[in-house]
Amino acid sequence: MQLAGYEILQGKHLSFRALEQKNFTYMKSLGSYYSEENVRIRLAKNRNKVKTPKHLSREAQQHISDVDASVKAVDPKIAQLNSELSTQKLIQKHCDSYRLCRKVIEDCKFAKNPKAYRSKHQAEYKLHDSLKKELQDLGVTKIPSSNKILKRIENLESEQTATVREKQELQKKQKTLDIIRQNFTALLDAPEISSDLLPAKREPISVTRDK
Repeated sequence: MQLAGYEILQGKHLSFRALEQKNFTYMKSLGSYYSEENVRIRLAKNRNKVKTPKHLSREAQQHISDVDASVKAVDPKIAQLNSELSTQKLIQKHCDSYRLCRKVIEDCKFAKNPKAYRSKHQAEYKLHDSLKKELQDLGVTKIPSSNKILKRIENLESEQTATVREKQELQKKQKTLDIIRQNFTALLDAPEISSDLLPAKREPISVTRDK
């Protein structure tokens, strides 16, 4: 892998990184077939040649499929949140206007000449009836308080932000997996490498003290 341009990191778990990758990928994350222990076992059985598997392990393929499905599943959720948010903002606007019109109508009882008052505020009466119907069409039968609508909008905006962030993280993971998949395919097409060219497993060094 080093000859193919990969950077190898030998820590608690063996990991690697291609030139295009930002973060290292643990071998074990690609499935048990690619764990350091299993790779060394196969190398021991095939000392003359390193046999490269013909495809990604089932675990790795399933992981890639799960991430792809998660990215696709987020889009409808974001679209639904955007729709709900637009509806709540429209309800908020209609309710604010409705309250103003309602106040004008209620003040009619204090007018000295109710008929002249209604004639003067005919536009508010018509708008009141129009808004009432539109709110009913939106499923609002009882006018909620301003604070209640505002709280609902804030919750939707928070959920929207979190969902968009979730999609961005999934897309980053999707891109990394795609790079790994492309590099893996490139390795399949590369000439087989003798196992003698690969670094041997480092054994711990014992230190004895002179008595």
